[in-house]
Amino acid sequence: MSKLIVLARHGSVRQFNIGGSTTTIGRDQGCDVQIDGLGVSRRHATIHWTGDRFVLTDMASFNGTFVNRHRVYEHALKNGDAIMMGECQLRFLYTSKALPRADALRLVTQSEDLLDIDAVREKNDWATFFRRDGSLPARLR
Repeated sequence: MSKLIVLARHGSVRQFNIGGSTTTIGRDQGCDVQIDGLGVSRRHATIHWTGDRFVLTDMASFNGTFVNRHRVYEHALKNGDAIMMGECQLRFLYTSKALPRADALRLVTQSEDLLDIDAVREKNDWATFFRRDGSLPARLR
């Protein structure tokens, strides 16, 4: 079984099992993975099983979906992929064991691929950060 580990801005860490053929992610209460955060659309993205892999699809969200620092519209997920939606960082994992909170937090924040959200927020440069072409401002590369 696969799962998403979600690190919200305020530091909470949650784990969600990816089950069924489609998992919805967004602010809407009807989403399977509900994320109430800045920059997350009501129905932000989906993860669906294609028969041989999980595919993340952006649902025309306003601020975009990023995997390993690159803006994506559709992306075949691999174990350990770092996903950003708004101010939240997510990590996609293939595992069936529940991770202790400290281990889940370490997996989400340890990668060099993840951006320093506080640096982006301090610069108050969300519009530049979430460019439609997927590029990052030079100071964040």
